[in-house]
Amino acid sequence: MSPMEPFLVHIRCDTDGYTHAVTEDAFATGRHDGRFRAICGHVVLAAPMIEAPGRFDPTCRDLLRGDTTPAEPTVPAQERRRSRWLRATRR
Repeated sequence: MSPMEPFLVHIRCDTDGYTHAVTEDAFATGRHDGRFRAICGHVVLAAPMIEAPGRFDPTCRDLLRGDTTPAEPTVPAQERRRSRWLRATRR
């Protein structure tokens, strides 16, 4: 019997706009505060579900393809980006 692949949830991050791959365990851990650790190590602040999916994160993509090995998890410096809705209303 072959090992079962991990279940992944794809969540768009409100800070960088990318859609990241999050494991089922990381999703369960972060579900109460809305912050999830992606497979690339990025801490994902979940965007509202009305937002369209963003581009898939290149680092998550490379890890899933097996092109790179996972680095030590770090919490990158993140800046909150303004939502497109807010920018559109101020024009």
